[in-house]
Amino acid sequence: MNTIARPHVLIAGGGVAAVEALLALADAAGDRVAISVLTPDAQLEIRALTVAVPFAQGHEHRRFPLAPLIAEKGATLIEGSLAEVVPDEDCVVTDGGERIAYDALIVAVGARPRPAYEHVMTFGAEPLVINGLLADIEEGYSRRIAFVVPPGVAWPLPAYELALMTRKQATAMGMDPEITVVTPEASPLAVFGRVASLKVASLLEQAGIDVRTGAHATIGPSGRIGIAPSGETLEPQRVVALPIIEGPRIAGLPHDQDGFVPIDEHTRVLDLRNVYCVGDAANYPLKQGGLATQQADVAALHVAAHAGAPVTAKPFRPVLRGRLLTGGAEQFFVKELRRPGGRTSDTPLWWPPTKVSGRYLTPWLSTVDPRALPPEPTEDTTAIETEMPADPTAARRALLSLSPLGAPPEVRRM
Repeated sequence: MNTIARPHVLIAGGGVAAVEALLALADAAGDRVAISVLTPDAQLEIRALTVAVPFAQGHEHRRFPLAPLIAEKGATLIEGSLAEVVPDEDCVVTDGGERIAYDALIVAVGARPRPAYEHVMTFGAEPLVINGLLADIEEGYSRRIAFVVPPGVAWPLPAYELALMTRKQATAMGMDPEITVVTPEASPLAVFGRVASLKVASLLEQAGIDVRTGAHATIGPSGRIGIAPSGETLEPQRVVALPIIEGPRIAGLPHDQDGFVPIDEHTRVLDLRNVYCVGDAANYPLKQGGLATQQADVAALHVAAHAGAPVTAKPFRPVLRGRLLTGGAEQFFVKELRRPGGRTSDTPLWWPPTKVSGRYLTPWLSTVDPRALPPEPTEDTTAIETEMPADPTAARRALLSLSPLGAPPEVRRM
């Protein structure tokens, strides 16, 4: 990166990782860099909250305009999508054919969800999927329901939220459907450790929800679920599956077999100069908004340090936080993945207890969202920093030892 002239930093994306990168870079580097944000949609959507919208849990489907923020930070908004990176020329090509030069590039374009199965409802694919399911339950059409975590899903928590909140809503309707969760995990939310998993299992049992763990589901046209390796079959009337996500496969960037971009512990794209990748597009095994913001902070600090800012670049040392919506008392989990144990509580373990927590994102959202945050806690709720390996391959192995959700990818060079 050119540390003499004022370098141009291009952030590609408009999600939580891109916004966090903008905020962190503006704070760390100030006027030392010129920032541009390339995004096809200058509105931020907090997708982690969409799970609660059909259940009237105090969350509404909101989108936050980014143009005022980008202007406030002295950055330039460029409308368009990232189509290609040309590393030898230090430039990108947009979907409209425009070429944009950069001194540093932060790729935060996210991933692409796709249905894991045909003939079933995919959560997130259609906004009214859960609304329709709840209507069917109330009218007595759906008495057997399955929520399925497909093999390869990198964040299974929404399946448990959907199951628990569906039970709560059905009870309020005076209905008592059979609800089953089918997951390849060794135990519910095993990634958070034994204590958290036992807590989730207890919540499911109390709610009368059956769970099939270690289960790799196949689903036929009739909706019948075949479970390997047990050979069991289920015949629900409605099936809701989480989507599988695929990497963006951006031309000019290396990617693994699933399209995700390989990064090092500073989120730099392997074998490329001054190119970073953060969030779901990167090949880090867990795909979660909180981790995406932490990766963005790492990239921003690294860029700022190379631009001459008085900051110290630090490697990616993620804090894994989970806030489980249940329709009643929420649950909070913090886990150090390379150590036994973890923290589980029905009161916040970090503050503010947002669904997606970012060092810069959370304070900014509190200024643009009129809803007040909960009262501040009376005791320390500082999150534990995990010892999750920063190297994606090592991290993938660590996660697989806890929960068999997928297989380590191989990197394909372009």
